[in-house]
Amino acid sequence: MKASSSKERVQFLLVSAVVGLSLLGDALLYAVLPARPEEFHVLVWQIGLLLGANRLVRLITNELAGRMVSRHGSRKPLILAVIIGSLVTASYALPWGFWGLFAVRITWGACWSILRVEGYVSALNLATDRNRGRIFAAFQAMARAGSGGGVLLGGFLSDLIGIKITFLIFSIITASGLILVLKIPPDHERVPDSTGARAGSRVSRSSFLKGKYQVFLWSCAFAIAMTEQMMANLTGRLVVDRIAPDLPYTIGIVSLTGLLLGFRSLGSLVFGPLAGFLSDLMGRQKLLLIICLIQIAVISGLIFSGYWFLTLILLLVQFMIGISERLLISAMAGDSAPHDRPALYMSRFSTFNDLGTALGPIAAFGIYACLGFFWVGVLVLLLIFFVLASVYMSLLSSRRSS
Repeated sequence: MKASSSKERVQFLLVSAVVGLSLLGDALLYAVLPARPEEFHVLVWQIGLLLGANRLVRLITNELAGRMVSRHGSRKPLILAVIIGSLVTASYALPWGFWGLFAVRITWGACWSILRVEGYVSALNLATDRNRGRIFAAFQAMARAGSGGGVLLGGFLSDLIGIKITFLIFSIITASGLILVLKIPPDHERVPDSTGARAGSRVSRSSFLKGKYQVFLWSCAFAIAMTEQMMANLTGRLVVDRIAPDLPYTIGIVSLTGLLLGFRSLGSLVFGPLAGFLSDLMGRQKLLLIICLIQIAVISGLIFSGYWFLTLILLLVQFMIGISERLLISAMAGDSAPHDRPALYMSRFSTFNDLGTALGPIAAFGIYACLGFFWVGVLVLLLIFFVLASVYMSLLSSRRSS
């Protein structure tokens, strides 16, 4: 047991709560922008660019955030990120048009680079070899609770009191996270207490340093993030085109989209910890292999489904799969994080993750607008097969080396 575990636990909870509050406005934008692009004075084909802009900038800002946290600790970068993040949320209420929204989305991406690496470092500082999957699941759950509240509550509020007022309310709530930040004592990045091979991944430090496992980990992170974001960001369009027309009862499109995306986020409170527990128990690669096989069946069903109810159910299952996959790949990165500079390593891992999340909505909306959902599904299946083959080859390599 770590001597300072009580302090680390408090810091982990505070940082996770701040991250969750900061996601309210960003999450609501994912619900209302695809469903009501006219409210923001943008075209359908521009939606993917706007939802991906904050990811693309993180290919640069992740490195800067990792260095900033390593040098200054948690408090100062968090204060900066919360203040700017609350202003960005308020700015969504302004009639920017495409280029204005593009600029504030880039600004938000830089803020998220700081928020996420702070969460990763606080999780690594608290975790041990026996519970790393569960600790990462707890961080994911608290972060997604904020995004889930954003789309679930925000979707209904947008239909009731208007989109602009809802964003202003969320901006105030995000700014209240400063109270939590001020309770975090000034502290530089700590070195996680860990020795030997990480139990969850069964991958040794030496194999990682050879580079093979690093290529596997980062390429799978890219593919997993891209598939998850392609499906999640198309939720609003699938509601408009394939669910709402045949729905036997009346409900607002934004409300239904927010309800579905809220389920995706809040579902991580159950499925994230479950995946974390199972990965600590049986190994992350084995669990990821099983989940990929299930996902192939789910995406195939979505491609050929013509019934609104089946589309709805399969979409919800895909959300749970995405939650589990993102948790597993992040925990596997945590397993391999170097002892001396975890913030910098996790920020670089996040860059590959962000490349996938950035290209996901761009590819999804581009293909959907030009060719339809069938070809979106085909691309998703190809990416899943890539992850499946990579995990299988990694498992074979691990068995041979042992």
